[in-house]
Amino acid sequence: MKPVSELYGRHEGADIYIVGTGASMRVFPTEFLVDRLTIGLNMAWRVAPLKYGITIGPHLNIPEFLDGELPHPEITWITKRAKAKQVLRPDQFAHADSSFYTFDMAGRPNRAPPNEPSDEGRVLDWVRRPTGDNLYQWSSISQTAVNLAANMGARNIILVGCDNSSLLDNHHAHVQHTKWVGAAPSYRYDQYYEGLVEVRSALRERGVNLLSLNPFVKLDNPSRDFSFLCDELSVPSLLSGEDIPDVHAWQARPSRLERRIQTARFAAARYIERRRKGA
Repeated sequence: MKPVSELYGRHEGADIYIVGTGASMRVFPTEFLVDRLTIGLNMAWRVAPLKYGITIGPHLNIPEFLDGELPHPEITWITKRAKAKQVLRPDQFAHADSSFYTFDMAGRPNRAPPNEPSDEGRVLDWVRRPTGDNLYQWSSISQTAVNLAANMGARNIILVGCDNSSLLDNHHAHVQHTKWVGAAPSYRYDQYYEGLVEVRSALRERGVNLLSLNPFVKLDNPSRDFSFLCDELSVPSLLSGEDIPDVHAWQARPSRLERRIQTARFAAARYIERRRKGA
C-alpha cells in the first residue's frame, strides 16, 4: 500500500467533512455533501457520497470485500496494511495492497486496562504536527480521520453524523461488530467524545478548527428534533436490534442499475477533477 503521508498537503486550506454513521445521518440532507471533500468512516459510503474512506476493518466495511455490494472506485481508501493482511483473502489483499493507502499507530505499548480501547495510538504529538505515517487512534476512527484531514491541509474540519451519543436508544452496540464488551453506550460514547476533545485542542495549536454540523435546530434536546424529522421524512426513529450503518434496513435498497449509475457519476466527477488538476 502507498504510505498515507503521500496524501498530506493535498487539500491545503480546504474544508473537509468527516462523515460518520450516527443516527442523525438518517435525517441529514446528504445532497449537501455532493461535490464537497469528504472522508467517510467505515460504512459511511452507504449513506453519503465520499472522496475518501478510512477503516481499521476493511473486511467489514469496504464494499469491494462485501458480498452483494458493487465496488466504489470513486473512493480512495485508507486502512492499516498489517490488519488488512490478517483479515482479507489473498486476492482481496492483493487489490488493497495495490490500490489503498496505509497508516501506522505504533506509538507506545498498550497500557489500557482489559476491555478498554488500546491507547497505543493515543499520541497527541501526531495531531500537533504530521509525523510520518502515524495517525492518532484511540476510541473511535473519527479521531483518526480528523488527524488525517488536518495533515491533508484542512483549515476547517466538520463532523457530520458523528453523534457521540445515543439518540432514542439508537447506538452502535446492538449487534455491530464493535466490541463494547458490555459497557453502557453512554460510557463508550463519552470515550469517543473525550478523544475528539483532546484532538480538537491539539489541532487548535496548528490553527485548524474542528466543529460539528447536524440537522437539528435545537441544542438542548436533539432527540426531540430527531423524532420530529423522522416523522416528517417517514423514517423510523429507532432501529431496534439493527446496526446503525445498515441503512438498507430502513430505506428501499437501490436497484443494481441505480447503484451502477451512482458509481459511474462519482467516478466521472473524480476523472474530471484529475484532468482539471493536470491541465
